[in-house]
Amino acid sequence: MQPTKKKGLVLSLLTMGAIQQAMAAHPLVTDDAYTQGTGNNQLEINSDRISERDGGKETAGDVTYSYGVVDNVDLMVDQPMTVSAPRGLGDASIALKWRFFDSDDTKLALKPVWTLGTANDEKGFGNGRSNLGLTFIATHEIGRWALHYNLGAATNRFASQAQQDENRRMLWATSAAATYALTPQLKAVGDIGVRRNDETDNRKNPAFALTGLIYSPTPDLDLDAGIRFGLNKAEIKNQIGFGITARF
Repeated sequence: MQPTKKKGLVLSLLTMGAIQQAMAAHPLVTDDAYTQGTGNNQLEINSDRISERDGGKETAGDVTYSYGVVDNVDLMVDQPMTVSAPRGLGDASIALKWRFFDSDDTKLALKPVWTLGTANDEKGFGNGRSNLGLTFIATHEIGRWALHYNLGAATNRFASQAQQDENRRMLWATSAAATYALTPQLKAVGDIGVRRNDETDNRKNPAFALTGLIYSPTPDLDLDAGIRFGLNKAEIKNQIGFGITARF
């Protein structure tokens, strides 16, 4: 794998091609249909250690800020980064989460995402062009269980013509997750998903499974840990991550 593609792989793990992982509740890839509520804020900081199939290892980080514009609409800003050498910022993104349906146990939302192309694409940290994505989100609650489903699509444009020729212009991703409240403060989580391979010469779509825990010592603070496994050779070998989420 070329160096620029290895760096791009780290960023794709964070953003899933700007389709789904950006701004999902770490360690999950699948987003939920919950919103912050009018005037409320949330800050998420996480880091993941990634082991690739070829033996390479990278450390990626991500910071996400969410603001409740109104009760059912959140504005989000996300900044991915590569923490291990060579270090660099990925393409920042802005998103809106609009919960358009809300019953006692089922919530539906749409999340458009604008990836800004802010990274240095010549060093392999981003695409060099802005991209747009849209994700449909469904959440269903059953007792201690919460089930989540995502289906999304996004453009995949590059400033470099060579990169554009090597990568597909449109990507899709789908995933499903479940959380189970072991106690009022502790949740077990699981996630599984697949996305379209961005490389034009590779028809095998990367698939993953993930498991982890979210511990909430207070209603406004979450501490999480998770491990992700590649289910085929198109996906990374594994990924171990930790995160903290604060609401205020």
